[in-house]
Amino acid sequence: MNFSYLLKHPELFEVAIGISHQRFEQLLKKFVIQLRKAENDVAWSRKRLRQPGAGRKATLKTDRQKLFFILFYYKTYPTFRLAQLLFGFDKRNVQLWKIFLEKVLASSVDYQLKLPLIKARYLNQVIEICPKLRDCLIDASERRINRPKYNQELYYSGKKKYHAVKNQILVNPRSRKILSVSATVEGKRHDKQLACDDYALYAMPPNATVIADLGYQGLAEENKRIKVITPYKKAKGKQLTDLQKQNNKAISSIRVRVEHPFAWMKHFNILSHQFRGRVKQADLPFRNIACLYNFDLAYK
Repeated sequence: MNFSYLLKHPELFEVAIGISHQRFEQLLKKFVIQLRKAENDVAWSRKRLRQPGAGRKATLKTDRQKLFFILFYYKTYPTFRLAQLLFGFDKRNVQLWKIFLEKVLASSVDYQLKLPLIKARYLNQVIEICPKLRDCLIDASERRINRPKYNQELYYSGKKKYHAVKNQILVNPRSRKILSVSATVEGKRHDKQLACDDYALYAMPPNATVIADLGYQGLAEENKRIKVITPYKKAKGKQLTDLQKQNNKAISSIRVRVEHPFAWMKHFNILSHQFRGRVKQADLPFRNIACLYNFDLAYK
């Protein structure tokens, strides 16, 4: 990878790593701080015979190259063999760098998904701990995975007709900022059940408004404190009235804003292509890219 050529042509950054050169430099300041902490933890995690820095030098010499590597991996999602060819070090080292730098990136941007909390003294005040969840859009997205060795039926999505994992996000309808990301679950789980299992549903303040698609019908019955707005569903053998069609159109014009974060995130091939890693490794890339979306949005 000719990194020096890329620095001479900063307009290529967005093609290579999914964010602009300006955002890259802003992110680098936060990344370097966490990188120093992680490198120090690794250096002194076991008894050493030599001081840190001794021995063979790393192929990724600079902090910029390290941040570029993990973002490039997310954006293009190459195989380890292809990454070995592009970056010039062994396949096993590609895997180790990916594992290490992915965690450093997570610690650099995870603050983007932290909501301010209000401490509750009484049980009936617990519902008011996240006031920013008063108005939000909700939706879930599936990602294809390799067929698991165990529990294949659990991960098989009857809707998509392949094995998948699923994540749910809550989005502010005005700022389009991602407020919350659920844990990665099996693709077979229904959207409404995923919402019920997500802690964010119970962190919403009283009378919170949630706009969702038809997959979340009945969600308000699970939590009487919130108001759920979904489109009207056409009954079998009947037609929607003109007023119902107008309401559905108005709801869709607002709800489509939850698709914008998904569209931005899926420009990273690690989310749009079939995930090749283990199921338990699928959670961190989704959260990291959701944080990157918020980071990019905050500096616009």
